[in-house]
Amino acid sequence: MSLIINGDSQLHMPHYARPKIEEEQYGELQPYIDSAKAYARITYQSLYIIDYYKMNFLYVSDNPLFLCGESAEKVQQEGYNFYYRHVPEEDLVFLEQVNRAGFDFINGVAISERSQYNISYNFRISNQGTRDEILINHQLTPLKLDKVGNIWLALCLVSLASTQETGVAYITSVNSNKMWQFSMNGRCWKQIDGIVLNEHEKAVISLANRGLPVGEIAKEICRSEDSVKGYRKKLFQKLGVGNISEAIAVATLRRLI
Repeated sequence: MSLIINGDSQLHMPHYARPKIEEEQYGELQPYIDSAKAYARITYQSLYIIDYYKMNFLYVSDNPLFLCGESAEKVQQEGYNFYYRHVPEEDLVFLEQVNRAGFDFINGVAISERSQYNISYNFRISNQGTRDEILINHQLTPLKLDKVGNIWLALCLVSLASTQETGVAYITSVNSNKMWQFSMNGRCWKQIDGIVLNEHEKAVISLANRGLPVGEIAKEICRSEDSVKGYRKKLFQKLGVGNISEAIAVATLRRLI
């Protein structure tokens, strides 16, 4: 479910996961590109589409966050060489492991359900000229399967990481609260308890997402300001974050609000 390149700038993917596509099928893809372009106009996130058959990028948005000082056109032309030049070696090793484990996971899912899973993880990218590194969050979801259920296209969303967590990836199911965690140590997916917010915690983070300060949130939910601060503290603990902005980002990512 992820991309990775090595010294030869090639994508590592299991042979069984390689999609089977006829060239004429590419005539069907313009609606996917047009939809991605439309979404790119209204989101703060960078986005691109991976083509796992040709092993390149079908589309790359012009959001500068992901481009490392290059143009979208150049990044699309570079394909996976872009990662080889802009991702630190340590993070490339992590991406390689996540890539193989992700394909193994998806291969064990019923074909009818394979489009219902998302993967998320943080890694670093850097501008080759300045070498300044930023930590980004990378989310990936299957966009189009081939006739036998292999992933042909995947939509990727990139934003600034909301936590400093590295070396860990998560798979979530859009149809349930199930979640799986992958780490370099175990090199396998382990199902973990999904995050569950109570009524007050959901209200606090939803109102904070609307820009309300603690005092106004307290009035909205008929609780004291100290109570609201207590709910916020529990939220931060559950979501593994240090402030309300990070909490909103993680809760949105995990579809908790």
